[in-house]
Amino acid sequence: MFSNLSKSSVNTVMLVDDQSLYREMLAEKLAKQDHLDVITEVGFAQDPLGLALNLKPDLILADPCLNHEENIPWVFRLAQQCRDSHVLLITSPCAANYYLDFLKAGVAGIVLKTQHLNVLLNAVDRVLANELWFDRTIFKAGGPEVAPSNHSDAHEKFRMSSLSRREQQVVNLIVKGRNTSSIAHSLHISEKTVRNHIYSIYRKLEVKDRLELMLFATRNGLPLKPKV
Repeated sequence: MFSNLSKSSVNTVMLVDDQSLYREMLAEKLAKQDHLDVITEVGFAQDPLGLALNLKPDLILADPCLNHEENIPWVFRLAQQCRDSHVLLITSPCAANYYLDFLKAGVAGIVLKTQHLNVLLNAVDRVLANELWFDRTIFKAGGPEVAPSNHSDAHEKFRMSSLSRREQQVVNLIVKGRNTSSIAHSLHISEKTVRNHIYSIYRKLEVKDRLELMLFATRNGLPLKPKV
């Protein structure tokens, strides 16, 4: 899987969901993974933020969509205050703009509840390895609401065509959630070279961070086809 994640270590997990039966079933599935230890499972009414600050779990799994008007602000506070924990959302179907709110909040990943368990477990390992995981179908399903653009399609295509073959390879890996170290390992280049490529990509595509880059790339087709 991913070398950043030590198979010998045990990572603590906190589950936050208002559906008790679902929490219990998910906790049982996660408990079968040798490297995961579910230390608590709570609903949103049970002060999950206070518990997270006290317990400092390695991973917080939460579904904020059931009562999104109240729970989305909680996700923002969680991402801002629990810097030592990775936040992975397992979401029910939401309006597209809520997904963008979650990304802006700084969560490490989003998995749709419509996915299979192995997808969630893969996402958990990726997030614990300090990478990102976003179900890219949420961008495509959201359309313009999720990925608003102030530029014409033609202008975006022109900017995309300005990327070198290596830069397009880097974009593909970033969209897959890879961090700088993982990209360097995959492309057999140094991390400094990866950072230089990312700086050049941001400048050419006129984006300011990885979130904007993901949205830009999704609007223009995934995966990108590197130049020959």
